[in-house]
Amino acid sequence: MTKATPESIRAERDRRLASVRGRKDLTAQARQVSVARIQQDAEQKMAAVLAENQASYERQRAYLERKLFGGEDSTGYNAMSARDAREKAAKLSDPREAQAAFQRAQRAGDLDMVKAIASHAADLSQTPILGDAWQPIVSAYGQTSPGKADTYKELAELRKPNTGADWSYALDTPSELGRLSPGQVMQLAGSDLEVFGDGPQAA
Repeated sequence: MTKATPESIRAERDRRLASVRGRKDLTAQARQVSVARIQQDAEQKMAAVLAENQASYERQRAYLERKLFGGEDSTGYNAMSARDAREKAAKLSDPREAQAAFQRAQRAGDLDMVKAIASHAADLSQTPILGDAWQPIVSAYGQTSPGKADTYKELAELRKPNTGADWSYALDTPSELGRLSPGQVMQLAGSDLEVFGDGPQAA
């Protein structure tokens, strides 16, 4: 079975809409009800695909972050020291102060602190707009070894679905429903009116 994509869902919806619009046997009400059902069906499918793709993104991001920040470095510090470094890094709220602390830790050879600050910066770098100021720390950490650089590049290129300029999951509203609220569209789609050939395979 072919996996649904935003493009295939939109194409299926458009085919079904074209079929309904081309029928001469439908009253205006029946046509509007059919369009509402088609639109609602497409929205539900799109929401399911988005949820699946977002879950996949979160899994991949968690994997890359574990690969980049996980593991044990031979720093001579025990687990308590690593935990202390994470607690100190978590208190850094200014990216400039964090950058300075990161550089001090690098000069001192404190790899636990370097990793803790970079991991903290990676979390904050996901904040819209403000997160950009934290990105240089993560980038600098990614350059500490060839393996980390490759992992960082993959992490930096990862994009969360349906954020920023990603409009691929958006569905335009059919003209027949343009003046209706989402609640009215839902009410139309759930009406008792039977329309012959109104099923998902009708188109």
